[in-house]
Amino acid sequence: MQKCLKCTDSFILVNTIYLYHDIYECGNCGYWEFKRIEKCCRKPYLIVTIDHKSSGQFFLYWQCTNCGGSTNRSKPLSSKIYGEKIRNEFSISAFEAWKYARNNEGACLAEDRKHYNLVNSRYYKYHSYIASDEWRKKRKLVLERDHYLCQECKERPAEEVHHKTYNNLFDEPLEDLVSLCKKCHDEVHEKKRSGLVDR
Repeated sequence: MQKCLKCTDSFILVNTIYLYHDIYECGNCGYWEFKRIEKCCRKPYLIVTIDHKSSGQFFLYWQCTNCGGSTNRSKPLSSKIYGEKIRNEFSISAFEAWKYARNNEGACLAEDRKHYNLVNSRYYKYHSYIASDEWRKKRKLVLERDHYLCQECKERPAEEVHHKTYNNLFDEPLEDLVSLCKKCHDEVHEKKRSGLVDR
């Protein structure tokens, strides 16, 4: 990642604590991505191994003695060139363990990214704010100001507080808020979705 995909800043920190992936984190906004490293692990020690098949065929592959990884399974080595350099049998169990660990690390990082996206989303921040004491106090002040009466129909008791604008969300003045009954609140949002009103 050369530039942050969120804020386009080019101050990117590379974290290499994971065995099979690099983490690229924006030093400005904290946004992060991960990418699988090209090598099998951080400290590869590759040897030529032979993989005997039940059909009698055999294939030569590089395999890492540190992690069991082999990144060239679809492209066997030439037996003419590497036949004299065979150091060991190909370890299927070590290879499967490496594959599992690498895929599991990637899945965990993907889950962490998903969680990061959620907690940093406007949706999550909004709903966390609506559940906060700060919002409860502000909501109470608006309902009291409007005498608990819906300011749209002026008939039903107000049950909800509506944002006329989201421009000052999380730090909105009371003038940005209005008391509404549930029916009018739903109608205002439906009209807004339909493009009939701008509040």
